[in-house]
Amino acid sequence: MNKNPRVNPFSQGELNELLPICSKHLDRLTSRENHRLEFKESFNFGSLSTYIRTAAGFANTKGGYIVYGIGKGPHTLKGVNIENFSKLDPAKLTEYLNSLFDPAIEADLHLVEIGKISLGIIYFHESKNKPVVCKKTHGDGRDLKEGEIYYRYRGRTQTIRYPELKELIDERRKHEQYLWFKHLKEIARIGVTDAALLNLKTGVLKGSVGSLLIDQSLISQISFIREGEFNETVGKPTLKLIGNLETFDGSRPNLDQRHHIIKSKGITSADIIQSFLNAEKVKNSPEYIAQVAWENSAFLPIYYFIHLAKLKIDQAIDCIDAQKSTSPAKAKAIERLRDDRSLGLKMPSRKNNKGLRKLVVREKLLAREISENITGSELTDLLDMIQTIQKSDLPISYIRKLLLGIYSRNFAIQNQQINNKIRRAICYVDLVHFKD
Repeated sequence: MNKNPRVNPFSQGELNELLPICSKHLDRLTSRENHRLEFKESFNFGSLSTYIRTAAGFANTKGGYIVYGIGKGPHTLKGVNIENFSKLDPAKLTEYLNSLFDPAIEADLHLVEIGKISLGIIYFHESKNKPVVCKKTHGDGRDLKEGEIYYRYRGRTQTIRYPELKELIDERRKHEQYLWFKHLKEIARIGVTDAALLNLKTGVLKGSVGSLLIDQSLISQISFIREGEFNETVGKPTLKLIGNLETFDGSRPNLDQRHHIIKSKGITSADIIQSFLNAEKVKNSPEYIAQVAWENSAFLPIYYFIHLAKLKIDQAIDCIDAQKSTSPAKAKAIERLRDDRSLGLKMPSRKNNKGLRKLVVREKLLAREISENITGSELTDLLDMIQTIQKSDLPISYIRKLLLGIYSRNFAIQNQQINNKIRRAICYVDLVHFKD
């Protein structure tokens, strides 16, 4: 099995690391351009040549992204013209790249929706055969120059320096030596007379006693059987496998996806809250659970999505723990799932004015006489009193509608004290109604 499987560059986890949203300004990113990321405000295929050297720079390092629809300093979410970006044919992009560079550069296209903003992303894969070299001059040598090698240095792309070029050459030599050793070891084990080599490009299988041509259309359909086993599928081409067959993990985009632009929706804390309050039956509920690990606060509804996904608490904890996030919310979310009793509040005392005031608000709540337009101390009292009601006191549909109105009116104002109480009230309702 391949220990370093090629993963999907547009998975939710990758997008979280790539496009972190600012907690104070929800229309801004906190990330900066770096060795694997470059921002562009708009997309135009006609101007692709002005930053195509960046593609080569990414291919010669660890791969990277160009994200379209991001403003300059601060990096605001402006959005991209979807129709314009969607007209970019991945096949034409690949043809264009290969006309300028050798070896070939692989690129995947993606559209991601964050809130109501759509961003266009092109991901350039790390080359398997570095260095990628420019094979013809373009734009009077200002954009590209024949024979040059481009490399990504932090937030910029430039002609490669000697230390990095030497490192690429040394890595290539070591990799070739490793492949030679691996192949020769297998040939020696099988025996020179019994071994044959399959050229995956031409379909020619050559051995000591002759050669065999396999139709290229069949190469991708070949099944492998292990020594001592047999194939039960009648009529399907079969080859005997001696040794190990390396595979990619299931998250790698399939070949069909290279022929069109993939679209997805980025999940944010607002999506988690609104999906819960609107009782949306989201199909990708495990991704909503995992997303909590990436947010600035762990006080987000989670049991509802565990319920939708039909998971156990331990499975949800594993889902969150598997995320590569460094946010404190990750540990806090796991802590919450193990013990969430702190969300409930005690009944206020009747012996002081503050307690009596809260009890009045609680009675109004139980009588369904509370307006979502309340403000000030009455709003904070309400949010506290929601955390004292039981599952049988009020229908969840009423509480959801009330909290949705309060959330919509108040959350964007960025009053941290109110927002914290809103999140806790929502989490309490989620806990009481959906924790199994």
